[in-house]
Formats: sequence, C-alpha cells, structure tokens
Amino acid sequence: MDTVTAIDLRRLLAADDTDACLVLAEGRTQVATGADVPGLRLIDRSQVLARLGSDPEEYALIEYAALLESEIRLQGG
Repeated sequence: MDTVTAIDLRRLLAADDTDACLVLAEGRTQVATGADVPGLRLIDRSQVLARLGSDPEEYALIEYAALLESEIRLQGG
C-alpha cells in the first residue's frame, strides 16, 4: 500500500491555509498546518504548487506521489 497518493496531493492543494503541508504520522498521511506539525513533514503546499500548478492533471499527481513514495522508502520510512 502506498503512503502518498494522488488524493493526498489533491487534498494538500485544496487546503485553505497557504502554509499547509503533508505529513506522515503513525503510518498515515495527513494535511497539517502550523510550525509544530505532528510527524514527518513530507512536502509543503507551495512546493506542490511550484511543481504542478494549482489544478494539475491526474497523471501528474500520480507521478509526483510515486516520486514522493520512492523518496520515503529510500529513507527507510
């Protein structure tokens, strides 16, 4: 089972807070805000916007989620 999915990235882009980020906590991803986020910070909303734009195609979200998933596995997560 993948940790990061296209749905996660879509939820991050839809977040109202511009400082939102995707975090990994207890084996699950969640969108969090603020300086003291629970878990491991995976990516910020601004990073996804810079790479994919505000309304990316589904295939772009899937590819980027796979890249993030690969990075997590390389780090032993």
